[in-house]
Amino acid sequence: MGSAASVSTDANGAVRLQTPSRIVSAFLNLANKPHHAPLVAAKTQWKITQPYSGSNGEVSTNEQELLLLLHDPVGQKHIGAFAKKILTSETFFCWKKISELEVSNNTVATADFFDPLMCNIVADMCQSTFLRFKTTPEYEAYKRDLKDTYNKVTIEDFEYLELLGSGGFGRVVHARKKSTGKHYAMKIQLKSGLLDEHHDQLSQITSEKDILQVCHNPFVLDMQYSFQTPAHAIIVTELVRGGDLGDALKASRDGYLHEDRVRLYAAEIGLALNHMHELGLIYRDLKPGNVLLGEDGHVILADMGLAAGFDPTKLKKEENGYRYEPIQPKLTRRKTTVGTRGYMAPEIISGKLVKRDQRPGYTFAVDFWSLGITIFELMCGFQPFSMHSGGNFFQEVANEEIFRLSPRTQHKIELQKMAQGVSFPPHLSRHAQDFLNRLLEVSMEQRLGCNSEKGFGEFMEHPFFETVDWEKLMMKHIDPKFKPALPLLSDKKIYNSYEHMMSHFDIRDKDFIRHDWYADPDPEMQKHFETWDYISQYTLRAELGIAKELDETNIPYKVLQLTGEDSKTKNAVPK
Repeated sequence: MGSAASVSTDANGAVRLQTPSRIVSAFLNLANKPHHAPLVAAKTQWKITQPYSGSNGEVSTNEQELLLLLHDPVGQKHIGAFAKKILTSETFFCWKKISELEVSNNTVATADFFDPLMCNIVADMCQSTFLRFKTTPEYEAYKRDLKDTYNKVTIEDFEYLELLGSGGFGRVVHARKKSTGKHYAMKIQLKSGLLDEHHDQLSQITSEKDILQVCHNPFVLDMQYSFQTPAHAIIVTELVRGGDLGDALKASRDGYLHEDRVRLYAAEIGLALNHMHELGLIYRDLKPGNVLLGEDGHVILADMGLAAGFDPTKLKKEENGYRYEPIQPKLTRRKTTVGTRGYMAPEIISGKLVKRDQRPGYTFAVDFWSLGITIFELMCGFQPFSMHSGGNFFQEVANEEIFRLSPRTQHKIELQKMAQGVSFPPHLSRHAQDFLNRLLEVSMEQRLGCNSEKGFGEFMEHPFFETVDWEKLMMKHIDPKFKPALPLLSDKKIYNSYEHMMSHFDIRDKDFIRHDWYADPDPEMQKHFETWDYISQYTLRAELGIAKELDETNIPYKVLQLTGEDSKTKNAVPK
């Protein structure tokens, strides 16, 4: 990357970086130690490898746009070439092994050791290169390339292997990308169905796709592509084959899952929720059925249908290209009373008893309550506040009569049960019981993980997790003891085309179809899907890498499109 920092040597030949003094002194100490690897020239890298918050904790609009561009492989290519053209591309010097960084003065090498250097680098890149780049024809070429690249995935790029499920106006199929051979789950949604569901708030049509687009966490479902046909809005995600935690509970011989196994799941779900909360998102529908189990034994949080909040890194597609929307303040209160019965927090249920304008609203604390219900159910085999649970309160009311009561009465009964607290089966440890009691605290301010001062750290420090190495877990360097037994992944293509696959869905679901799966919305309604198309930067990098490694005579056409090689071929002048 370009930088305002420069490299020079003193009279003794020691390297000096013209950056803040604490960095200079540290590098001087290292440079004069003969046992360290020599300084070597490093190629310019136009990308940011860690979160950046600016020198005063704020990031200007131009810097935000620059950072977004640097995280995109198409953007890296264009601005890197421009920097070389105008000679702002610089050479840096670094040690071959950063692990050799040894500083005798512990006050120098702090956690924010390189922050001042990062601020200088980004500021210089923005002023010296990016602002100039935005006024040139190269910038217009970049926007065209960006638009073309991210709109080139189509239904023809996949092979269709297996029908996975359907319901309402959605269908899920196991698909394989032709150019890479990678397997995915493809969720096909009927555009007219989405328009009907969100008729009162059409801006929410892309909300699930947008949320998956900004979530990058090992325990949140990873979306690789989203694209569309005239009738269908399609999301392509990683293929998770181990079922969900509800399936795991049903398969248990004991009727519940053992504590050590659930401890790992609780930690991973907690990390997934915290990631969403840091993005200003509330999940709102946590339950065993929405937590998938990967073949590696780790969990994946899926189904963002009820998630809500501000989207801090959303790309807005406009006629003149893409722009970066500045980070919005964290959403602190919601008032919509949504969720799954039995898993909703008391503050959501109590909201059902009053008019919307009288509701105090709720925070991300509702997710920790749902986590408590989910973990209790996994470790005990039943829900703590089920309407069919035993206990003195319900001895006078027969189970079959409970649901004859009005919804309002049912909500009041459920709130009363919650206020009475939780009873535990004897096989739960003391730490597990305390962990669940803290999560199932009726007061959301007192709920574990929701303290305004301690935050998620309080959750991580609970004794229930005393054996968990959080750093290793975040990197998935902990090997789960339980892994689902799965058959080998089949590469056998079952359907000849997308249309062939859809016709089999029609036959299978003929008694349940309530929509015309081949009706295109009118052009006026199609505009609500203008921002639908997307390719994950990580996926695109992988495809670009594969394209370079393939023999030039055997590069699939779609990879040629992604790399722009097809246009070179078309425009080549015959010799």
